[in-house]
Amino acid sequence: MLSISRIIRVIFAQEAEQEYQKLIQAVKEEKTNLIENSENQKLIKSIDEKIDRLKYVPDSGIQISRKLFPSKYLIQNDINNLWKLNLFNYWRLIYTMRGDKAEVLCIVLDLIDHPTYNKIFGYRKR
Repeated sequence: MLSISRIIRVIFAQEAEQEYQKLIQAVKEEKTNLIENSENQKLIKSIDEKIDRLKYVPDSGIQISRKLFPSKYLIQNDINNLWKLNLFNYWRLIYTMRGDKAEVLCIVLDLIDHPTYNKIFGYRKR
């Protein structure tokens, strides 16, 4: 029997792409200055590993309940699911998925540090 697998693509929304490019630029500067194993380098490695995982298992993140969607994501009417992946140093990768039987598209919406994540999702320090 012939098995047809789905195509899985991962793309970045504009805001996430900008954050990713800033991190890449910081890592380039660090490497130019012979800085190795920095926080930024570990974060980029963590992001790249999670992106690779999404290409094989798109639902590998933690699904966020619709009632917990921040207004930032509700404004975008075409988002009906939201997922998060924990990254190095408490950063978060927030993404959504779209697709059908032939293709799944994972859209990285945000790459955010923990304080920003708490602010967006309405969590407060105790």
